[in-house]
Amino acid sequence: MDKPTRIYQCENTIDGIFSAVYDAGLSGYGHKFIRIQPEQVNQPENYELFAEYIQVKTAPEKTKSVIDAVREKISEKAYHFIMSAVISEFPDKGDVIYQFVTYGFTIGPKICSALQIPCVERIFAINRAVQNETHFFREFLRFQEVQKEPSLLLAVIEPRHHIIPLLTEHFADRFIEEWFIIYDEAHLEASFHQKGGGWEVRLLTSEEAKKLEELSEQQEEYVDLWKTFFDKIVIKERINKKLQTNMLPLRYRKHMTEFIDE
Repeated sequence: MDKPTRIYQCENTIDGIFSAVYDAGLSGYGHKFIRIQPEQVNQPENYELFAEYIQVKTAPEKTKSVIDAVREKISEKAYHFIMSAVISEFPDKGDVIYQFVTYGFTIGPKICSALQIPCVERIFAINRAVQNETHFFREFLRFQEVQKEPSLLLAVIEPRHHIIPLLTEHFADRFIEEWFIIYDEAHLEASFHQKGGGWEVRLLTSEEAKKLEELSEQQEEYVDLWKTFFDKIVIKERINKKLQTNMLPLRYRKHMTEFIDE
């Protein structure tokens, strides 16, 4: 029997999406009639005719319940795929995560190799996109020293996805004795790493974002020195712009010291 589609609208956060998965799973409404719709910044709201809309109340305890169930009943690998999808900016991620989780609870760890199931193939593609972007920024992210005493490092990026947690985890292992900030200018969020290893990620107010931008601008004289050095060591006859673009896409260069103002 056909029923109206039930659309769970939620915050575009880890807690928001997992809360929607939790509520939808407990509803008993029927998985094929359910959709998960995280709110999208700067995206117009398109309402479906005859669909039933439910506003999800975000609750961290719901997140914990879903994560614990995924790790216990499916696998740790499935959990990592889901988390990559959560931090992505693909508009269909809510539906993909919900379908993947419900299939996973049915067939267990085998879900991770069941590529014939559309939601599994899709979550693999999302995971690949997120991991590829993270890999690029691990290679090309540039820190600047914006304060001497105590030393504070700042890096500014504009990624497509919310990859700051993955980047911070990577650099925290390497710069454990440094205070540093990674600022995601595209999503107005930042990670703050304390000397000794502790770190957190949070959304910024417009005032906080402005202060970070001002900190970055203070280092223009050091940027100029670095660019001068970079230009001097380049052998002009060996410049290959096409190859350079293939190896380092233009969108990664905006906050790289050696390409500023290029």
